[in-house]
Amino acid sequence: MIITKDVLKNLKLKDGKISEKRCQEINAMKIKNPYPFEYFSCKEEYFTVTSNYFAHSEDERIVYTDAFFPLMIWDRESPESCPHIYVLIIDDECFKIKFDYIDHRKTYVDNICIEEMTDKLITDAKLDKRPDKDEIVYLIEEIDMFAYGGIAYKNMERRLNLEYKGQLYKWKRWNE
Repeated sequence: MIITKDVLKNLKLKDGKISEKRCQEINAMKIKNPYPFEYFSCKEEYFTVTSNYFAHSEDERIVYTDAFFPLMIWDRESPESCPHIYVLIIDDECFKIKFDYIDHRKTYVDNICIEEMTDKLITDAKLDKRPDKDEIVYLIEEIDMFAYGGIAYKNMERRLNLEYKGQLYKWKRWNE
């Protein structure tokens, strides 16, 4: 699947269960675990679907999750920093997504709090080879906000801007 502006505009996201068939397809991808240690979320050599609850597109072709992360005990007791690694799956292709924190601001406009986060997306050779790289960066913004930060409270709006290879991708609302 090539991600286009029309795909982004018509994207219908869900947060919930995906089919058993899609779970089996994800497990068959053998997504290598970079943190095979005791104090991390995934203890096996490969990511394994243990719950079928993910942020995903309506047709399940796009799936997104926080797949590899340190448990609280590791964060608390280790001086080593290990970033969360998210997995974005588009059809049968997988991208490991890592962010570096850049900025987090809150501003108030007409009694509405706008929380604007800017993160740096770590370079990914697989992503660089795609002709739709820019659209995938916007897809990551859209699905990450939906999955992990998009729950807006009354009088609050959240935005995620990603910097990738020196270019800033400002938050857009594609499906409005």
